[in-house]
Amino acid sequence: MTTEDRPALSIVVTGRNDDYGRDFTARFIRTLAFNHHALTERGVTHEVVLVEWNPVAGKPFLTDIIRDALPHIAQTTLRSLIVDAAYQSACTQNPKLNFLEYLAKNVGVRRSHGDFVLATNTDIFFSRGLAQRLARSDLKVGTVYRAKRVDVKLGVDESRIGWDVLEESSNHVPRGEISPPLYQGAAGDFMLLDRESFHAVKGFNEVYRLARLAVDHNFLVKAYSHGLPIADIGSPVYHVSHIGSYQLSKNSLSVGQAEALWGARWHNKEVIYDNPETWGLSEAPVRQRDDRTTYLKFDWNAVPKLADLRRVVLPISRTATPAGHRVAPPQTPSDTTPPSP
Repeated sequence: MTTEDRPALSIVVTGRNDDYGRDFTARFIRTLAFNHHALTERGVTHEVVLVEWNPVAGKPFLTDIIRDALPHIAQTTLRSLIVDAAYQSACTQNPKLNFLEYLAKNVGVRRSHGDFVLATNTDIFFSRGLAQRLARSDLKVGTVYRAKRVDVKLGVDESRIGWDVLEESSNHVPRGEISPPLYQGAAGDFMLLDRESFHAVKGFNEVYRLARLAVDHNFLVKAYSHGLPIADIGSPVYHVSHIGSYQLSKNSLSVGQAEALWGARWHNKEVIYDNPETWGLSEAPVRQRDDRTTYLKFDWNAVPKLADLRRVVLPISRTATPAGHRVAPPQTPSDTTPPSP
């Protein structure tokens, strides 16, 4: 794809045909149509990259359902990446967790064509102000943009969803502000960065695979440590509350049920990861289903490694010293010569 052909924006979302959170597909269709109309009306060229991770055996692909429901978007805007279900079992470190959301998002980020890439979720509505900001084309390269999520009350009639409903303050559930330096808080719903910088950071954490919870916050820690400023884009996004959402369910599910959906809490605020160059399953062999749908076939060579050995450590028998003496520290390959036999 030439530079002239690139869309201004790639919107990366993930999912599968599993009715997650109840009524998943219908919510996705409403949101996709709403956001596409808002951007098209303002002249924002965009693509939607749907990553179908761990598709459910025996059920139609989510991709095909969306294409049938929204053929005008499917033919011009939607690109789909269907990832063989074997990658879920090969990659996960948590047998209870059935969806590695951020590995899936990396697949989409890695293959996006837009100048800027937005990692978001399938039920996030853009605000009027956000659509206008994207149309201004004044985003800075090298800045991570965040947006506050406004939760809309459970029970709002989504069949007639519009900005009048989304913007009505009486429909809102109180939620804290996002603040510097990381602007954390529902970061997985809106993470916008230019494509080159997203690639320089090498996407979301692929090293820790026990949870999908807080991987979004961990990306902010990584980006900030990488020297990328983080900023509030200035307008919110909206999420209509639904049965099965994290906010409504986190305190009512058993520990086992919660872990199956999101994994356990972990030290996401303290660790910095370093993904391999092959992040995003970049070495996965592919098969084209059609001109807008790619199937990623399973290959063990594409699975990210759990360990990346960067130093040569001399065997203990070669470094052992009498009690009270220090053992020589590990040495890097550049300053190590093979020991004598």
